[in-house]
Amino acid sequence: MSNSLQNRMKGGLKRLLLPAGPRPRKLYFGPARGCVVTIDLQHSLRLYFGLYEKEIESYFRLLISPGDNCFDVGGQYGYDALILAKISSGRVVSFECDPPAAAEMRRTFSYNRYRVETVEAFVGSSGKPGFISLDEAAESWFVPDFIKMDIEGAEAEALRGARRILSERRPNMIIEVHGESIERECLGVLAEYDYGVEVVDRRTWLKEERPIEHNRWLICRGRGGGQGTKRL
Repeated sequence: MSNSLQNRMKGGLKRLLLPAGPRPRKLYFGPARGCVVTIDLQHSLRLYFGLYEKEIESYFRLLISPGDNCFDVGGQYGYDALILAKISSGRVVSFECDPPAAAEMRRTFSYNRYRVETVEAFVGSSGKPGFISLDEAAESWFVPDFIKMDIEGAEAEALRGARRILSERRPNMIIEVHGESIERECLGVLAEYDYGVEVVDRRTWLKEERPIEHNRWLICRGRGGGQGTKRL
């Protein structure tokens, strides 16, 4: 049976068995267990069952300490921001450049008890209209103890806009990279600040569909000291 036929069959079963349309749902599985997130079960079943980006789940608890304040750069569903807030019990600022997504995130955060703020802006290295650098964000909110970043190829530019944060606070970070050249750029910036970096590949079991082939995570240890670069 071809992959395309299998995908059509799975899509048909989802439409037949699962309710359609996004709605707030309490999560009973995974690192965001107990949180309420707006989910369309026909499109986000992995997220509902706590399988979304399972590869990095354990690293959140490893790199975030109670009381940490966090930046979520590339908020999308608001799912990761809630994980950061749940683990840290600190403040979280979630940056999202897409207006409808930012509006949905605000509604999602209102269903939960955590201190999460949505900022509608592009994150980059310059102060041009509509953009904010992470150093500028630190001046407006707080200097983060932890940063999660997933911004579709703009990761290196965002790091270049965080020179002061990286040199003075050296927060732990999880950075999703989109492309080999972007990954090399990010590793170059991180090496300047003596970060220990662990490269985590996508899982092969229950593999998620990704728009590009080279798409994985950099686990960045700053405050905990550098341990070199290795690959899982």
